[in-house]
Amino acid sequence: MIRYKLFILTIWLFISIKGFSQDSYHYTYFDMTKVALNPALSGAFEGTARIGGLFREQDFGMESGQFRSPILFADAPLIRGFRKYDWVGFGIAFQYDEQAFSFYGPTEYHNTLVTTTSIGGLSYHFALDKKRKNVLSIGFQSGNASVSFKDIYLVTPESIEEFTSNSSSDIGKSYPNELPFNKNKKSINLGYTIGAVFTSNISKTDNFQTGISVSNVSFKKYNSYSIINFGGASTYKRPLRFAAFGTYKTELSNGLILNPRVFFQYMQPSWEASVQGVAGLKLKKPVDMVLYGGLGYNPINGIQFLLGADIRDLKIVYSFDLNLSDKTAVSGPAGAFELGVSYIIKVYKKPKPDPVLFCPQI
Repeated sequence: MIRYKLFILTIWLFISIKGFSQDSYHYTYFDMTKVALNPALSGAFEGTARIGGLFREQDFGMESGQFRSPILFADAPLIRGFRKYDWVGFGIAFQYDEQAFSFYGPTEYHNTLVTTTSIGGLSYHFALDKKRKNVLSIGFQSGNASVSFKDIYLVTPESIEEFTSNSSSDIGKSYPNELPFNKNKKSINLGYTIGAVFTSNISKTDNFQTGISVSNVSFKKYNSYSIINFGGASTYKRPLRFAAFGTYKTELSNGLILNPRVFFQYMQPSWEASVQGVAGLKLKKPVDMVLYGGLGYNPINGIQFLLGADIRDLKIVYSFDLNLSDKTAVSGPAGAFELGVSYIIKVYKKPKPDPVLFCPQI
């Protein structure tokens, strides 16, 4: 059993090192990270600007510590496009990804890998009709990641002996000459992301949206051992990451809202998929709002429990993942939770009516 757990931890470590930030997009509420999900979604809404964020923490039972991935984003429709009904959008996002792990062996290394990512891009929205019921959007995005280790310490036979004789000493004392990790930050160019999204407002009550994106588009090769000093350095080209999603939303006559959605991504050699079904109910009191609840399934993270509320232009979501896969042997049944919020800012110009002159009666 111990060897089995160590094997799983080793696989997870490999994924963590080779899949920096943008390569490891892992959010249950994928539609709450629109800028990072697909650059074509930037500015695809009615309003002046949209701001939001999503906090994710997962694998609470891991001996080496949790994984944390908060993300903040902002986007807005900027200007009118080349045609009358087209427009241009802009979006930015900032992500902090903290992954804790350990090397097990004669000497144990316990570490935290930190990746801070910033991305930004533009989108163009082609209206396929005058009422903008059907819109084809394309987007382009670039990004950069800063990668470093923190909280590096190791456990050696010497440190255990020292801790046994002196309980006030630190069993995880660092020995810089023996650490195989480079604590200096490394800047990594994430290449480019291109995406396309089709949105169809079928009726006042029905809406359909689907999109696909390709990330890590670049002709450069990168040093695979830029932050780990194991063996000689080698170069590699980051694999392309393909991500696709689809959502359908319909409102029934009794105020019930149905919202099925799917998400899929692939980056050699791994893939991930989610299927979710969400139902909402319109309420008039105490304020106009929609309450949501639903379930989802991801073969990697297990069952997803989804909750949310739309209060006018404010959206609040919460999710919890229950592990059902082999990860349970390492991290336990508690998979992950997410808490997110977004808000659409609407600033309208005050109308300036033409002056009216009244002629007095004579």
